[in-house]
Amino acid sequence: MNLQDSGTHAGVEARWQRLPTTWRLMVERGGSQAAAGRGVLALIEAAAAQPELRRLYPFTSHCVLRFGSRGGVPTEADAPALEPTRDGRFRVLSPGLHRVIGEADSAEEAVALAVAQLPPPSA
Repeated sequence: MNLQDSGTHAGVEARWQRLPTTWRLMVERGGSQAAAGRGVLALIEAAAAQPELRRLYPFTSHCVLRFGSRGGVPTEADAPALEPTRDGRFRVLSPGLHRVIGEADSAEEAVALAVAQLPPPSA
């Protein structure tokens, strides 16, 4: 993604601002998805602290946190994905969600594993 385009960068930043708010509301409402929602929220907050992920467009689908780098088009995920597991741990998946890269005990550890799998930034 070319961050020289301030419109695209502004859209990515706006998404990082909105996404945790949406998940906090879901957790506060409770219900059957509250536990998964807490896990997704922990992943969003941990990912937001990482500059390598913060430059990407975050989106969620089926309680999986994914990242797009093509101008904020959510269907174009090309970075590792993150998901909470039912046992309170976290899983890192390949961009296409076909392969488990690893598991971690904390959201921060899962995010670090995802960052380590990112391709080097293009010049």
